[in-house]
Amino acid sequence: MAKKRVSRREKKPELMPQAGGQAVIEGVLMRSKRFYAVAVRTPKGKIIIKKGPVKSQADRFKFLKWPVLRGFWALVESMALGFKGLDYSARIFEDGEKKPVKRGKKRVKISKAKQKAKEDFAMAMTYVVSIVIAIAVFIYLPVQLTKLLAKAAPALDESRTLFNSSVVTMKFIFFFLYVWGISFMDDVKRLFMYHGAEHRAIYAYEDGKSITVKNMEKYRTMHPRCGTAFMFITILVSVVVFILLLPPHYSVLKRVLLELPLIPLIAGLSYELLKYSARHQKNPLMRLFIAPGMAFQRITTKVPDKKQMLVAAAALNAVVAMEKKKA
Repeated sequence: MAKKRVSRREKKPELMPQAGGQAVIEGVLMRSKRFYAVAVRTPKGKIIIKKGPVKSQADRFKFLKWPVLRGFWALVESMALGFKGLDYSARIFEDGEKKPVKRGKKRVKISKAKQKAKEDFAMAMTYVVSIVIAIAVFIYLPVQLTKLLAKAAPALDESRTLFNSSVVTMKFIFFFLYVWGISFMDDVKRLFMYHGAEHRAIYAYEDGKSITVKNMEKYRTMHPRCGTAFMFITILVSVVVFILLLPPHYSVLKRVLLELPLIPLIAGLSYELLKYSARHQKNPLMRLFIAPGMAFQRITTKVPDKKQMLVAAAALNAVVAMEKKKA
């Protein structure tokens, strides 16, 4: 009896359509649509894994799955999960570095609840200050400098295209200089190495290979769905959105106040483009489109060592195991 021919559509679907992640302090966070895992190497060399379900409000409120809006909401939830992973890795790293404080023969004991409250408050203040600085450097300053340039070159203040292109170009320059500058810091170098390990693990999974160090070593550290590539896409999208919606004659303060509400739109459109470009990355035009983001990853990713790849593999294997159990 002849064997039935199986079409591509009849093939069993992948366990996880896509895997994603990010580097954290001495570790890697990996996630699927339903689960996440954070693997961190302690100062003593042990790999600790925290894992759990991913709870999305989009499952409760269906309108959050609408095109463009789903992209912005996915970004919000990814950032929230990323902060959670960073906080977890920081606590593990700090706990491993802490030494008991002695006063005579007695140790000074601090209530864990009070200590956690202090740490949470410090973390919250750090995020608030970071947001304020980001708005000042990446929104206010580019507009202010473009306004100053317009005094010497009036054509800038008369053209939507020239004015907004100048603003976005300055944003890119500031972003590039910031990332390039911090890349020389030892802690950031290690973070970028874990970033490279994360990408190698995802490549191995996407190729259907076992997620092991041996298999991961074959892959490059740059990935088309990386957040770095996303940043470059937002630059292109923001130029178009600003030209369409923001004329050059607004005051600096008004301009800043109007840019902030446009962030969801820009993020949502950029998300859709990122997903599309990742699905069609073999297309010559798409390769050209994602090339700048891939090139910039030569700064934001570094070649990881075997221990770092083991951490990335542990995180992704934990997510895959949860998906298999749920299937």
